[in-house]
Amino acid sequence: MNIKIIKNNSGISILEVIVAIMIIAMGLVGVLSLVIQNVKAQYINKNVLIASGLAQEGLELARNIRDLNWLTPGNTYGNIASGAYTMDYRGLTSVSTVSSIDDPGARLYVDSNGFYTNTASGNTPTNFYRLITVVNNTDYLDVKCAIRWQDGTQNHNYTAETYLYDWR
Repeated sequence: MNIKIIKNNSGISILEVIVAIMIIAMGLVGVLSLVIQNVKAQYINKNVLIASGLAQEGLELARNIRDLNWLTPGNTYGNIASGAYTMDYRGLTSVSTVSSIDDPGARLYVDSNGFYTNTASGNTPTNFYRLITVVNNTDYLDVKCAIRWQDGTQNHNYTAETYLYDWR
């Protein structure tokens, strides 16, 4: 009488399980790294978009001041002269002179209506600073609007520029 012992080797060894878990873990680390980079890029892009809007608004504010007095004879560029300014959506009532973009007066705040302003009282501070620089050349105004904000320890800058001519 011959007794046959059948060996069943179809099971998974512990080594195969460990290798499979390591391969899956490496794939998940790669995906997680991609997600983290995507979130960082989204945050930076959001701030760049806000900065570009604030810079364009700064140029339009300078253009608006130039346009306010276009009927006054001899007042070619309105009430705007060479210098460094801060101003917000209120126009002439909010113009002030500052020395640099790092000046505390150049900081922007958000008011209760969601508008950006330079007035600190009762408003929420933002990371953004805005400086509008005007150079009065003979035939035109060179207007630059610089925006600066800080993410952690890194400073970011955005600048927009336009030329305003005496169009009368």
